[in-house]
Amino acid sequence: MRRLFIAVAAVLALTALGSATAADRAVTISRTGFVPADVTIASGDSVTWRNTDTAAHQVVFAKTACNLTIQPGASGSCTFRAGGKFNYRDPSQQGNAFRGTVTVTGARTSVTISAARATTAFLVPLNLSGVISSQQANESVVVNGRECGKTAFTRVGAATTTAGGNWTFAVKPTINTTYQARLRATDSSSVLVKVRPKIRLTRVGSRFKARLTAAQSFTGKTILFQRYRPAVRRWATLKRVTLGASTTPTAGTLVTPANFRSRIRRGWRLRVLLPQAQAGTCYLAAPSNTLRVR
Repeated sequence: MRRLFIAVAAVLALTALGSATAADRAVTISRTGFVPADVTIASGDSVTWRNTDTAAHQVVFAKTACNLTIQPGASGSCTFRAGGKFNYRDPSQQGNAFRGTVTVTGARTSVTISAARATTAFLVPLNLSGVISSQQANESVVVNGRECGKTAFTRVGAATTTAGGNWTFAVKPTINTTYQARLRATDSSSVLVKVRPKIRLTRVGSRFKARLTAAQSFTGKTILFQRYRPAVRRWATLKRVTLGASTTPTAGTLVTPANFRSRIRRGWRLRVLLPQAQAGTCYLAAPSNTLRVR
């Protein structure tokens, strides 16, 4: 009996918790109107309208992009990301019974940001994206970035929102960079994109050349010359090579080379690797392309 009481109490507690944390409010559309017509939710929650009438009905808002046409027996939802009071109606019907409000608690303005990938290579394009709380099109979102080693954000560019308040912006990071979006005076959370230097390995006979391209010099750093061992499925280091003096072919781009010799055998697969200890705090470890000795 005691076990049964505990089990029933646990079920009731979980039911109460589910009700308290529900993120959706239901509104019924009947032949006589919306029930309830007025609801209150938190920002980020949704409202679902279910049509129990035999005719189609509309849910049309004055200040948000979510507008619905709901067939008999069907339902439709709107998610609200901004605080405020939003009036809606069914324009196909007459009378106040087919008018209502959704009151959303929370900040009136917000913007989100995310990156398509958490890592990329030097100057390889990467898309940032997000959504603004009003879900309106043609709003300007400013994208700011803070490069590794710097203390302040600077403007990278701006994006214009499309339908539903969505925005996308392409960046080409050259070093580990933290990005943030701004909608008017409101900043988003931040997202960090980590960057690998580009490394190119070439060979003429037993002579090799490695070229490391990044936004900073790696002169004096060590790269590992490696061959792949298929029997153990791992890369083995043949020798350590010190990178030489850097050149600057274009503004903001430094190329750090290394020239070396090594005895090799036919069939070997070769690469160089910049290990994390040599990459430092502002870059990721980076492998070069792979060469096969023929």
